[in-house]
Amino acid sequence: MKKNKNYLFFITPAFIFYTIFVAVPIVYVIFLSFTDWSGLGSINFVGLKNFITIFTDKRFSPVFFNAIKNNLKYLACIWLIITPIQYLIAYLLFIKIPAWKYIKFMVFLPYVISSTIVGFFATLIFDPNLGFLNNILSKMGMSTGAWFGDTHWAFKLLMLMVLWQGSGSGIMIFYSNFMDISQDVMEACRVDGCKEWQRFLYVLLPLSLPSCASIITMSTIWALAVFDLPFILGGTNGGVSGCLDFANTVFYRYTFGSGLNGKSDLGFGAAICIVMFLIMLLVTFIQNRILAKFEYDN
Repeated sequence: MKKNKNYLFFITPAFIFYTIFVAVPIVYVIFLSFTDWSGLGSINFVGLKNFITIFTDKRFSPVFFNAIKNNLKYLACIWLIITPIQYLIAYLLFIKIPAWKYIKFMVFLPYVISSTIVGFFATLIFDPNLGFLNNILSKMGMSTGAWFGDTHWAFKLLMLMVLWQGSGSGIMIFYSNFMDISQDVMEACRVDGCKEWQRFLYVLLPLSLPSCASIITMSTIWALAVFDLPFILGGTNGGVSGCLDFANTVFYRYTFGSGLNGKSDLGFGAAICIVMFLIMLLVTFIQNRILAKFEYDN
């Protein structure tokens, strides 16, 4: 009997840690979502007012749903553009194209650079007054512009910076998955006379589906929680016409800024968190249903 209880010594610290730092904050956020509180003074219970404001207030609702639209656009770009590029580069590294070691180093290097530095690089390149891109274009007699101040270019340039900075992690995961594939299987393909495209289509692609699911799951989390780079490039107001406004920048602006009532409002911010959490659950559910159709049993 004593032996059976030994596991309590191992799970109790983790349980206490989880309760204090995860469960209690979640319950507290749910409680705050039904209140009006600036962080100072008394907490006033307002019921569903914060949630009604999110969906009906003409000052806030268009801003919030524009931000959600940008989050979903961001997610779609990662799923449909960035992830396939990551997969292709990982495959090229796996088949050891010329200078593959140098390329592997260069594609992973930006991932360890902070978003603040990436934002600074973007400023050096695209700033309308100081950026060297405009300097080059003007010397060539071509038109220049305020790139992040242009609604046509701002989101595209943001995704370009995300591709440059964030691709390294996905590439390494895909590459590691390729390297874990049994060499006996690969050798059997060569002995059987399989061409490179056949080896890719019938061996590498099916066996790499688990890593695809992992990348897509992480991409979903990043896309719905993105904050730093859009905030640096678009500012607190989400760029021109909200083209770089995302759910977390809206949350920051209306929770810790002047908000709707000219003051910080942690209760309203908590309600935004709850709505975002529900949206994330819905997106994750749809994603898992889609990925379930492509599961591969090793």
